[in-house]
Amino acid sequence: MSTESRNDAEKILLHKREVSSEGYIRTDGLFNIEGAITDKKSYDIPKSDGTILKEGEPLHQMVVKITLDINMTIIDVSAETLSAPYDICTGANFKIKDLIGEQIGPGWKNRVNKIIGNNEGCTHVRELLVSMATVAFQTIYGEKSRQSREALRNNKPNPFPEKNGKPALLNTCFAFDERSEVTEKQWPNYFKKD
Repeated sequence: MSTESRNDAEKILLHKREVSSEGYIRTDGLFNIEGAITDKKSYDIPKSDGTILKEGEPLHQMVVKITLDINMTIIDVSAETLSAPYDICTGANFKIKDLIGEQIGPGWKNRVNKIIGNNEGCTHVRELLVSMATVAFQTIYGEKSRQSREALRNNKPNPFPEKNGKPALLNTCFAFDERSEVTEKQWPNYFKKD
């Protein structure tokens, strides 16, 4: 099968979206996930207030910060709209604190939409919160794995022993398919031959 693309024609950039998220462990044992989303145009556009948004200036720019415990429960959250096409947009994050106490995991996108969806919040903040969930998982799961490896290396009990039952990651992606070589090595009891 060819991987050639028909997307290689000459092109002109019109819109650029940058999304970034970073995960941190804090000295108090909690975790911070910090995300930003920025949209820019490659041309000037008129704003609703009569001014001109110059090429390359942010049309949208939002920053979200989440503090989580090791179980991925939200301890604190904030969202700030730094740039938006309408002045009213800066007030769109009025319900963001309603996410405190929620747990990032299965159904996260639905809970975000239920709590701050539609006219109860900002589309771009919701999009960012969904992508930040993956960063939260990578941050916290990675730290738990690191602590477990360190404990085993130092002949100490695993602080996060595997729970009985099917591994949570089984069949969640191509690598963790129950028929994959990764599953055969990591979870041989759950490996299935074709």
